[in-house]
Amino acid sequence: MSDVLGTLGISPFVAIAFVFLIFPFGLDSVFAQGQLNDPSLTIQVMVDGLASPTSLIFLDNNNILLLEKGGNVRLISNGVLQPEPVLQIEDIESNNERGLLGIAYDGVKVYLFVTENGAPVEGISTENEVRNRVYSYAWDGSSLTDPQLLLDLPATPGTNHQGGKLKVGPDKQLYVIVGEMQREGQLQNFQNGPPPDDSGVILRVNPINGSASVNNPFAAKGDEVGRYYAYGIRNSYGFDFDPVTGKLWDAENGEDVFDEINVVEPGFNSGWKSAMGPMSANAGVSESSLTSIPGSYYADPVFSWAESRGITDIEFLNSTAFRSNYENGVFAGDITSGTLYYF
Repeated sequence: MSDVLGTLGISPFVAIAFVFLIFPFGLDSVFAQGQLNDPSLTIQVMVDGLASPTSLIFLDNNNILLLEKGGNVRLISNGVLQPEPVLQIEDIESNNERGLLGIAYDGVKVYLFVTENGAPVEGISTENEVRNRVYSYAWDGSSLTDPQLLLDLPATPGTNHQGGKLKVGPDKQLYVIVGEMQREGQLQNFQNGPPPDDSGVILRVNPINGSASVNNPFAAKGDEVGRYYAYGIRNSYGFDFDPVTGKLWDAENGEDVFDEINVVEPGFNSGWKSAMGPMSANAGVSESSLTSIPGSYYADPVFSWAESRGITDIEFLNSTAFRSNYENGVFAGDITSGTLYYF
């Protein structure tokens, strides 16, 4: 069961005790006022003047790195937005839902997911081909240096549904969401479609070199499929790990119905493009309709909205600093109404 905490009327983002970023797609108006259903909470504008913020991470209690879709990495230090970016990505491709999309931090390295028109990678991409790439950077306290390419991923044909969120798991591995980009292959549950191509997946990789992590569900495949943790994903703007169970949860956007929240265990097939929402709500579809990779499984979402809400993030609150009754709860935000949900 979910509770609606309120309609959050802050642009470009809201800070309560932690932050949800509303991804800048299809937003026709800015909500001027916030309405809270929990009278013990308050809404505070933390920083303004940002250009299409997409993601952020806390480096420590005083410092935040925040991404702007057009390619800037901004530092917020002691609540103050620093005047100059700590990094500006060159050769960025920011059309529609592409751009500088995801960031993660493991205490040593910073990881970025970016769409770019950069130099080709031998055997993978060609000159001026639009690609999604994941890089690691060293953080020295004031700048990001020593970029290392970890993953070179597709970004076409669709300019939307790029995914782009990153997370370092409790197992110290790097998790990466890649949207389906309007593709219709085996990973989108077209059983006779094109073979796996890194679209509509959650990757689990070694953060040092981008190789498949040990004990991945499809590791025996020995190829790119070995990096997959889950597939059949339409598009997602957020995932997080349950601080109690360690399990991965994701939020997934439906086409026009059934946005989802899923518990994602190793080998999960989310069902797109055959199913969104509960399998029983998809006429003529059964698990036998789906692409089966040995070691995979299908499960219904743990929660779904009958009408698409544009869920833009999902986060667990692993802290008592907010309020103890919210500790270890999960929050989700939507783009349609600016609503923050609590589960």
